[in-house]
Amino acid sequence: MSGSHSGSNVTHSKTTPRSCNTRPIQAAIVIGTAIVLCAVVGVVVWKTTGADDSNADSSGSYSKMAPDRKIKQWPINAGNIVIDINDIMTLKLRHGGTDKLTIRMNTPMTLEDTVPEACDLEASDDSVCLNWPKEATLRVIPISHFLPDTEETLECYDITWLSLWSCKQVLTDCIDVTASHWYGGYADKFQYWPFEMNTRPFSAYTVNDSYVGEIGGVVDRYFVSSTGIGILIDDDVPLYFSLNDDKPGHMCFTAMCDRYPYIQSSDHLPVLKYKICHGSNVKDVHLKMSSLFIDRPTGIPNERLLKYPIWSTWAQYHKDISQERVIQFAVSILKHGFTHAQLEIDDDWTVAYGDMEFNTQKFQDVTSMVQALTKLGFHITLWVHPFFNVEARSTKEAIEKGYLIRQVDSKAPAITPWWDGNLAGILDVSNPEAVQWYISELWYLQTKYNISSFKFDAGETSWLPHIYSAYNMSVNPGHLYPAKWVELAAKADPKCQQEVRAGYKTQQYPVLIRMMDKMSNWGHDNAIKTIIPCVLTYGILGYPFVLPDMIGGNAYKNHPDPELFIRWLQLTTFMPSMQFSITPWMYNDTIIEISKTFVKMHEEYSDILIKWAEVSVQTGEPIVRPLWWINPDNKDALVIEDEFLVGDELLVAPVLDAGARSRDIFFPIGSWQDQIHNTSYVVQGPSWIMDYKVAIDKLAFFKRV
Repeated sequence: MSGSHSGSNVTHSKTTPRSCNTRPIQAAIVIGTAIVLCAVVGVVVWKTTGADDSNADSSGSYSKMAPDRKIKQWPINAGNIVIDINDIMTLKLRHGGTDKLTIRMNTPMTLEDTVPEACDLEASDDSVCLNWPKEATLRVIPISHFLPDTEETLECYDITWLSLWSCKQVLTDCIDVTASHWYGGYADKFQYWPFEMNTRPFSAYTVNDSYVGEIGGVVDRYFVSSTGIGILIDDDVPLYFSLNDDKPGHMCFTAMCDRYPYIQSSDHLPVLKYKICHGSNVKDVHLKMSSLFIDRPTGIPNERLLKYPIWSTWAQYHKDISQERVIQFAVSILKHGFTHAQLEIDDDWTVAYGDMEFNTQKFQDVTSMVQALTKLGFHITLWVHPFFNVEARSTKEAIEKGYLIRQVDSKAPAITPWWDGNLAGILDVSNPEAVQWYISELWYLQTKYNISSFKFDAGETSWLPHIYSAYNMSVNPGHLYPAKWVELAAKADPKCQQEVRAGYKTQQYPVLIRMMDKMSNWGHDNAIKTIIPCVLTYGILGYPFVLPDMIGGNAYKNHPDPELFIRWLQLTTFMPSMQFSITPWMYNDTIIEISKTFVKMHEEYSDILIKWAEVSVQTGEPIVRPLWWINPDNKDALVIEDEFLVGDELLVAPVLDAGARSRDIFFPIGSWQDQIHNTSYVVQGPSWIMDYKVAIDKLAFFKRV
């Protein structure tokens, strides 16, 4: 529903938050009082009034506009938006006398060729429409979104660049990120906080395995800034992205045609469309935008996963697993006095990748194994994936039934490589029959062996062949693969004991979302220092139930030294979920006792984690929060990447440097009670404490009082 409100369009949000939808647009050519510029991008109507037909060329565009229609004075205003041309074309959002946002705009023509045209009739008087004949059209439309929960409005501007001549045309707008701090975007292998500290060369903005050097596995087209600006890019834009690349200090959005990864016809002209919103500060704009445009979780994961640690065979054994080792793993967990949420049998339990049956050479009697583990109190989960290697028996069935991603105009499967095979098909998760078949295979395992749930690996678009056909194609491959793969995972276990690692528009599912495999070292190279920035980024994107992968990392090149293992364990103590694989008893008794202390601490504070998880369902707010959440105007709170809040009541400051036995701690506004040195000591924020002592067996955390 829309209507007039304070000179702007007003959009009323629905009770259930939805992703930003693009209004359907129709194409027509109207001669007379309205002249329409027709560009075949979807189907778009552009109406202009008061034009003289004698100025139109054969294409319906104006090569020469009447003198009184030509822009003679700059800048041009659209509400708080100011568009100007000097050496470059810029768009600025000004509020309270301050420039909150500056964008270097795509400039298809020179100032002398700039021709203004009226926007479509539904737009407000503050709208601006500029046309470069046979080149591009720019439309800026103010819109006020009404929030029924708070009876507030969010002031936004819809920005649209429309190509008019060729699929080869490239539309690019670049945001200056030097004047403020930015948050959101995507998971990154190096993951710095704030977001503008990252670097990304020009690439497609899709969901990828970060190990191949691309954008990571959790992605949204959503960014917010410390000046109270929010950016949301339309879902169907064939989006390419760069950050601090050929324009240092700039974050660039590009719409363009290419053979892949976006599915477009050759006559589909590029459109770059995004929404700019502004609020009083970063938290204000984020709360309003997320309530309108990001789905909230429909529930929380199984509470057992938020209270007790998950144990995985992966980092401890990698592929060298067997029935005997799994049982011994479980016995050792209990022998050393550790609790458990579930025991996960990871990679290489099947005969071939794609088959859903145990390898009997490794697992001679699965029924008795699971019975024995169940008697010990364990819930058993299995590692699964969407790949079907050519040697797997089930691959033939999947091909015959058309359940795999196919070659174009063919029933033959499209072959793709992955980390466990160079020749594999991949499940067509857009096919409902294929999804039900796959889930039935999982349910068979649950029924036959009493398997509790599954770890759903992969799901990123980077595993798709470049050129392919699917049951239900979409322009944005994020809708085809990660979204549908996570939907499958959610259906597979209604008890919410599963985990996934990919995410695109899947915030509504009450499942754990795991970080990409971490390396076992200190630093930002996909290691310990990326964990807090990653959890904070996931939270801003609407994913509160984060599993920070395995304590100590995945031991790919080396095992973590004892100090790294303990500091990693302390870091995850107040995360939503904990996961062990490398075992504390591979070190010594001291490490075992320290580990049990922090596992017990996680259990004791799990009620707080569960409480804030339930808040996430109601509000969409993260469990783990940046310090600016309660101090959004403090310059220090805006950049701290090695501390975090649990809800609004705990401040956690782990030690993340090798050999350190102290650290500096920033306290946001409020009163913070020391929980390890002297519980009567209260720190008043905002303030710093320098050289705060943190022994190897301690974790600095503070309670808000």
